[in-house]
Amino acid sequence: MDAKAAVAAVLGAVNDHTYAHPYGDGLLIDLPLTYGDGDAVRILVEPMGTGIRASDRATAASLLAIAGVDITSGRAAEAFAEAIRGAHLNGVGAHAGEIATLGSQEDLGGMILNVVQASLRVDQLRWLAHQQPAVTFAEQVTSRVKSWAGRQRQIERDPVIRLSSGRSRRVTVAVSGGGRTAYIQAVSAPDRDRSTEHCYYLFGNANRIPKEQKIAALAGSHDSWPEANVAELTTVGAVQFFDELTGLERQLDAVVPASQSALQS
Repeated sequence: MDAKAAVAAVLGAVNDHTYAHPYGDGLLIDLPLTYGDGDAVRILVEPMGTGIRASDRATAASLLAIAGVDITSGRAAEAFAEAIRGAHLNGVGAHAGEIATLGSQEDLGGMILNVVQASLRVDQLRWLAHQQPAVTFAEQVTSRVKSWAGRQRQIERDPVIRLSSGRSRRVTVAVSGGGRTAYIQAVSAPDRDRSTEHCYYLFGNANRIPKEQKIAALAGSHDSWPEANVAELTTVGAVQFFDELTGLERQLDAVVPASQSALQS
């Protein structure tokens, strides 16, 4: 077998299944690789100063949180740090759980591969999940919103909202930035009707909060929910499905801008 032909075949397969999509000032790069749960590996590359920054957008850390692994302490934290060191990443601008590095345009290919390598190694820590307590869907939603928010926005867990009756109720999580706040309610799958009715009651009676700033995060995909439940929730807020890779993040991007003080720092 010809070695050059084999290398060319591998490179051709990778090239045919690698896609780039515009995202803000940068690109989202989809690679022909997957995490342990089947999600595709997607890397964000964007300009930063005079260089280029590559990041996994904390995807591996978020997937671990969903699996029940906390990377902020114990063996998981040590393994996370080792994955960063092993891939020679400088971590410029990285927030908690994010795997990122900054370099030059000429080094972009190597930077992406190093971030991918570290992200996949971190994802392998899911074997620690059996040692961790079960994670609720509300905790999964909170972890994902926290990963998206980074240092540019403020997170509040179980925030209180005021209803039109004058009573107060709590929702899953709130995120604030640029003078605006989004309220996210986790709508779980085990009892769809009950969780839908609860979210409908909260958002429908929180009429002083603009509709677009009330977001129902539904477990699973659109196909797994009855249209009647989805239609009901769209009358009182925005609806996003947790299994859609960037839907929740795009909605939050549109509603909650980064604070100017955070951007300047």
